[in-house]
Amino acid sequence: MKVKVRVRGIYATALSKILYDRGVELVDVTDVIAKRLGISELRGVPADVTIKSDDEDPSNILVIGFPESVKYVVKVLIEEIPYVIVNMPEVGLYATFKTSIVGSRDNECIIDTPYGQAPIVDVRECVNGAEVYATSIRVPLKKGERMVFSNKLRVVGYYAILSRGGKVTFSNFIKNKERISELVVISSNYVRKGYSIHWRSNVDDANISEVINELETLMSKLEGIEKELRYSKPLEIVYEGERVALIILPSLSKEYLDSVRAKITPTTPYHHSLRSLDDNLKYLVDILDVIASRVEEGILRKCIKEWIKNNLTDYEVSIRHVKPDGSVISLSSGKVRNIIDDNGLCISIERGIVGKGSYDGLGIPKEVGDKALTEVCEGRWWVIHRYLSSDGRVKGMYININTPPEIIPYNNVKYVDLGVDLILRDSRVCKLVDIEEFRELVRSNSLRYDILIEVLKTLNTLLTSLCTSEG
Repeated sequence: MKVKVRVRGIYATALSKILYDRGVELVDVTDVIAKRLGISELRGVPADVTIKSDDEDPSNILVIGFPESVKYVVKVLIEEIPYVIVNMPEVGLYATFKTSIVGSRDNECIIDTPYGQAPIVDVRECVNGAEVYATSIRVPLKKGERMVFSNKLRVVGYYAILSRGGKVTFSNFIKNKERISELVVISSNYVRKGYSIHWRSNVDDANISEVINELETLMSKLEGIEKELRYSKPLEIVYEGERVALIILPSLSKEYLDSVRAKITPTTPYHHSLRSLDDNLKYLVDILDVIASRVEEGILRKCIKEWIKNNLTDYEVSIRHVKPDGSVISLSSGKVRNIIDDNGLCISIERGIVGKGSYDGLGIPKEVGDKALTEVCEGRWWVIHRYLSSDGRVKGMYININTPPEIIPYNNVKYVDLGVDLILRDSRVCKLVDIEEFRELVRSNSLRYDILIEVLKTLNTLLTSLCTSEG
């Protein structure tokens, strides 16, 4: 399949290398990456798909574009990068269908959709039972996010998004002021005809005649969709719009991308872990990359690890528990009580227990003076939480199954939870918990085969070493 892809963000060099080696055409390439790969920049050529870092969490990448092209690019990436976790919502951006209003809730108008009930905006009146056309304008990528639809239909092109109305807006990534002036003049003719245009970043270096031709095509497409909707069945998708995928990169995925990047430019160990931690570390990573061209990889890795270890005992450590949908739970911070560096860094974090109630999964009451001792090790697919009474007695253990943790500077521990967990009480009788969550991750294809194998191996190891029998 021939697909044109634009790549941006902190993983751009490694991802561009992977895609280029698989025969994907790279367009709108930055001059740095063009030089590294020895290819043309192809500025002004529109992309079918854009790949970029997630602004909210740079450990994720977003893949956005035309549906079949997105599916193909995601397929390539998950075939090449190990241990990734993929979320691709069933609903696409600007997916369009006919439906009915089912009522109002919390001052929002609610409709039926192929994916469940959801709010719709831009309706003149919220009349129960009224037939409306709906286009998705927000799709849920992470837990807590929701679908939102609009009664204002939209069609998507390389250069513009067209709808009915009389408004003109511009992508923040269009920097060419002369081009913006040209587009204002072009837009005026379509605004007078009753259209709204949102100009996309692809238009910045595009051939202006191609831009005008596309607007004519989008007008015809919008009229065709409106006609098709009149004769379509309720909830039948008549226009797919775009697809969006969220790909989560755990520690081992970042290590692999480090190795890919190192094939074409000097790359420090922990390159992508450090870049995804804090944008302020960019210049430090640049310096480490230069050092990597002159220092043996093992020595540099050891030096960085010493830097991480030296920071661990000075401040409290925070634990970022990332769910497979990309949402993040921040566990209470604690002090590092022990550090072992033997074929991988292991730390023990002591955290005070606050609040009342009982411990999740264990059903054991929380008591005054309780504390948690959390054991985190690089390379392990689990994290152990031991809950201790005030006199030091182990009340129970909660073993979280997760991707191998990142232990990174400025006292951050980060891993991706994999759904299923193991609990252990005083009697050494173990019980698997959250099994249904794990099954749903498997059913939805969020977890790839390589992760499933590691989860099964990990459970076998833990059940054999810690448990007398499985509850």
